[in-house]
Amino acid sequence: MILVIGGTGTTGKALLHRLVALGVPARALVRPGSPNRAPVDGIDYVLGDAADPTSLRGAMTGVEQLFLAMGNGPRQQDIELGITAAAAAAGVEHIVKVSAPVVGPDVPVAISRTHFAVEQAIEASGVPHTFLRPYAFMQNLLNHAATIRATGVFFGATGDSPVNMVDARDIADVAAVALTQPEHRGTPLVLTGPEAVSYPEVATRLSQAGRPVRYIDQSPDKLRGGLRRADLPDWLVEHILEIQALTVACPETPNSTVPDVTGHPHRRLDDFLREHATAFTPPRWTAPAPVGWLMTAVLGSRR
Repeated sequence: MILVIGGTGTTGKALLHRLVALGVPARALVRPGSPNRAPVDGIDYVLGDAADPTSLRGAMTGVEQLFLAMGNGPRQQDIELGITAAAAAAGVEHIVKVSAPVVGPDVPVAISRTHFAVEQAIEASGVPHTFLRPYAFMQNLLNHAATIRATGVFFGATGDSPVNMVDARDIADVAAVALTQPEHRGTPLVLTGPEAVSYPEVATRLSQAGRPVRYIDQSPDKLRGGLRRADLPDWLVEHILEIQALTVACPETPNSTVPDVTGHPHRRLDDFLREHATAFTPPRWTAPAPVGWLMTAVLGSRR
């Protein structure tokens, strides 16, 4: 039995579908009232809270492997450390954790330091493990969709720097292989898409679909001000700025891990944009977008 924690997230839900297709027994721990909880047929759902030791003990009964993909947040490290301890106590035989592309105690991104601390705890627990280290999700572009529909623009602070966007479904496919085949245990897997694409180029590709779209680059301070005016929490504002600063400081280069592990080609950005074309296309009349949508640019969420 595989337990999926994060099964209502972008990657976790895609993984549940993949495990069902493979005929692999799986269970998902979800909070009561969680968003995006439309059930996946064939999955055993358990209601509970990943921060609650009692919920974890019940969910891990009979579990051999654990998939862990928490949403980024200020409590993430403590929750994931608790999950790690519960998995070791329950005798879980393998943990597959979604981490960050670059981790370490001195990385200038708080979430990367969080993932590093959790990775260290998993290693110290003695439980065999596989760390998945994806770059930004293609699905995060949908966070800009309302702004683009309403105004034809989106914002950031990455300039012309290329971004290694990977489709979350490819991450899920890699996770499914890691959970069902032993050869990748103990090996960190850095995951990218097939090409690194700047946000100005994303705007160009969206424009080719019909409606002109423009990317507006801003200074970090100006972007910070806009995000704060949008009432985003301080931790999220700084997370967005840190991720974008790292993209500028460290040019991102694609790799072949997804096809090497899964045996199928990367999903491509152009195909993703076509698949979601209606999300970016305005209706005949669109009300002005609220400020919150105009400035939301959540590039680092990894679920």
